[in-house]
Amino acid sequence: RRNYSMKKTLSITAALALTLSLTAVASADPISGTVSDTTAPAPISVEEPIIKPEEVVLVPTPMIELTERTYFYNAPNGQKLGALGAQKIDTTGNRQDVVFGGEWVEVYTWLGKAWIYVE
Repeated sequence: RRNYSMKKTLSITAALALTLSLTAVASADPISGTVSDTTAPAPISVEEPIIKPEEVVLVPTPMIELTERTYFYNAPNGQKLGALGAQKIDTTGNRQDVVFGGEWVEVYTWLGKAWIYVE
C-alpha cells in the first residue's frame, strides 16, 4: 500500500511540473515589432583585408617526416634544446648543407624555430 501511494505522489508531481512548464510557454509575451528575414548572410565589413597580400603563401615550405626521435638545436652544431618524436613537421625553408653529407634544416617547434640534422 505504501509503494502505491509513493507512485501516485510521483505521478501527480510529474503531471504538475509538466502543466506548469506548458503554462509558462503559453503565457510568454508575443513577438512585437519588426521581424526581419535572416536567411541572407549579413554583409561583412572590415577596414582592412583579413589576409594581406604579403601574407599569402605562394610557394609552401617542404614538410619533413621524422621516423624516429630527432634532437633539435638552437643553431646548426649548436646547443641541444629538446627532441621531437616521429611526426611530420613543417620547415622554414632554410637549409645548410654539411660537407660530409646530410644537412641542417630549420623547422618550427613549440619553442620557436630550431634546427635538426637530416641525413
